[in-house]
Amino acid sequence: ALFASPGKSDAQPVDIFDPAVEAYSPQEAVEEGNRGIVILHETYPKGLAYLSIATSVSTISIANTSGLYTSYRSTDFSHDIVINIIDGDSILWIGDGGEFGSLVLKTDDYVKNIADLSRKAEAKAPNISGTFPVIFTAREIPTILQSIELGVDGMRLVKGDSPLIGREGEHMLGSVTLTDDPLIEGATGSRPFDDEGIPSQRTTIFKDGVFQSFLFDLDTAAEAGRTSTSNAGRSLLSSPSVSMSNLVMSTGESDLHEMISQIDRGVIVYGAIGGGQSNLITGDFAVNIALGFLIDKGEIAGRLSDTMVSGNVYDAFGAVSAMSRDIRQYGSFIVPDVTFSELSISGK
Repeated sequence: ALFASPGKSDAQPVDIFDPAVEAYSPQEAVEEGNRGIVILHETYPKGLAYLSIATSVSTISIANTSGLYTSYRSTDFSHDIVINIIDGDSILWIGDGGEFGSLVLKTDDYVKNIADLSRKAEAKAPNISGTFPVIFTAREIPTILQSIELGVDGMRLVKGDSPLIGREGEHMLGSVTLTDDPLIEGATGSRPFDDEGIPSQRTTIFKDGVFQSFLFDLDTAAEAGRTSTSNAGRSLLSSPSVSMSNLVMSTGESDLHEMISQIDRGVIVYGAIGGGQSNLITGDFAVNIALGFLIDKGEIAGRLSDTMVSGNVYDAFGAVSAMSRDIRQYGSFIVPDVTFSELSISGK
C-alpha cells in the first residue's frame, strides 16, 4: 500500500442518532401503514396501495494497528407509499416517500401528492419528439447525477477515464454548486469519520459551476498524489473504495408551480426508469419516463407514455434555467427541482 493507516484523531461530532427511531415499534409502523393505505384509498380509490416503513440502528467501529479505535451509532428511517394503477394493458406506479436519519413521518403529505398526480395522470397527452425544456423534479435529480458521481470519483482520475481530468478550475455547470457534506445532522450519508477512520470533512465539488475537486479515499489519494477527502466507504465484506456521503445541490429562487408556468411547451418528469443505457462515465444519460407530463402554455396538459429523455449531464447542468428554492432529501441526495433549458425528447 502507498498510504499509512490513520492513527488517533478527533472527529467533528455530528448528530445522526435519533432515539425516536430506535424506540419506534413494529406495531406503530403497522398502524401508520394501515392509516396511510386507508386515507390514500379514500382520497384516490382507483388504485392498489403499497406502503413500506423500515427502521434500522447501526453501530460502526473501526480499529487499526496505528492506534485508531473509534465508533459511532446511527439511525435510519425510510417511509414510502406507492399506488399501482391498471391503465389498459399497462401498469402505472406513482409513489412518494423518503429516507432519513431521524423519525420523519409525512404520510399525509405523501398521500396528497400521490392522489394529485394520479388525477393528473388520467388525462393523456400526445407523444412528442424533439428538443424541449425539461423539469426534473427533485425525486429524479439523483438519476442524472450518477454521471457526475462517476466523473468526480478519484479512481476514475487514477484510471484516466474521467471526463473531468485536467478541468479543475474550469467553469462547467452554470451557477450550480455541488457539495459532498457528511456533517449534516439527521442525513443518511452523514458520519463523523469515513470507513477508513479519516475525520469527515465537507468537500466542494463544483462551486458556482466551477469544478473544484475530485473525491478520494486513502488509496486513490496516494496514487494520484493527493490527500484523502474522507470519502472511503465499504460494505461488510469489501475493501474501502471512493464513496460519496451526502450530495448537496444549491437552490434557486422559484417554486415548482412557477417553473411550470414559465414553460411554453416542454416536459416535467416525476418518475424515471433506467439511466444506465448510455455512457455514464462521459456524462451521457437516457431514461424512460415512468411518470411525466406534457407542459403546454405553462399548464400540465396530460401524461406522456412511451417517452424517453436524454442528454449529457454536463451540457444539461451548464444550461439550467431555473431551480426551486425548496430542497428535498432523497436518501443521501439533498436536491431541488431543476429546469433544464433543452434536452432531447423521443416519443413513439
